[in-house]
Amino acid sequence: MPSLISGMAYVRLSAPDLGRMQAFLEDFGMVTVARDARRLYMRGIGDSPFLHVTELGDPGAAGFAYDLADPERLAEAAKLPGAGPVEPLDAPGGGERVRLRGPDGLGIELVAGRERVAPLPPRPLVRGPEGESRTTGPARIRRIAHTAYMSRNLPEVIDWYQRTLGVIPSDELFVGETGNTLGQFNRVDLGEEPVDHHVIFLLRGRKDGMHHVSYEVEGVDDIFFGFDHMAGAGRDHVRGIGRHALGSQIFNYWMSPFEQMHEHWISQERLTANSKFNLIRIGEGMSYDTGEKPSKRFVEQASPLVPPLP
Repeated sequence: MPSLISGMAYVRLSAPDLGRMQAFLEDFGMVTVARDARRLYMRGIGDSPFLHVTELGDPGAAGFAYDLADPERLAEAAKLPGAGPVEPLDAPGGGERVRLRGPDGLGIELVAGRERVAPLPPRPLVRGPEGESRTTGPARIRRIAHTAYMSRNLPEVIDWYQRTLGVIPSDELFVGETGNTLGQFNRVDLGEEPVDHHVIFLLRGRKDGMHHVSYEVEGVDDIFFGFDHMAGAGRDHVRGIGRHALGSQIFNYWMSPFEQMHEHWISQERLTANSKFNLIRIGEGMSYDTGEKPSKRFVEQASPLVPPLP
């Protein structure tokens, strides 16, 4: 049966200073949609009303939100074990949602019916009479792509995502012998429709929390001039620029002022429901990519789970 979800809608984080978070996200490449005393909403250049929510509170991750593959399945989602009722989504774009929690307590939102917004104009690709080759300023964020989540209970979490949301495995990483799973990439199942390599990466760790949230940029150049802009603004660089071998993904990672890792990302590989699942042996520290070996900070990153605001 196809996945219950079609992809990510937004991430819900928490921070004690919405102004500092807003400045970071604008440097990262997002556009402010709305802000009040309790919440900050940010969008990209696409038609989503927002891609990122920051709530006022202790630093951490408050939840992951997914678009339903079929809005008619919202009532079905409300019957999932532990799920709440269908309720209005009080946020830009409106819509409805069902809330539930993953095995570790991470908040999950299943959303439908959000009003789309007009995309922002694309970056000009033809040089004008006064133009030049250089592009400066922040990267242009197109959409939210995926999250990575660390758990002390990896088999249980993998099973929950596959049973509850209907995601399917793309690649599994193991150390030493098969069964010593370090992490598993899971994608949505939309049949013959091509999808990203993964909508979530679930990895084993000594704590529970969000490893990172990933945003697709408009073009590969955004990775590079986005790097220049973030570095010039004094932002906290964690890893990159590099290429993940799995998914053919060019990446660069940045840490928010409140220790929440954000990725600039673009990928060439797409999969369907029939794409092969691979078991892949790797070395310790997720060292399976082009570029420098991942640092201890990158490997052990996990933003703690915090409750969302009521």
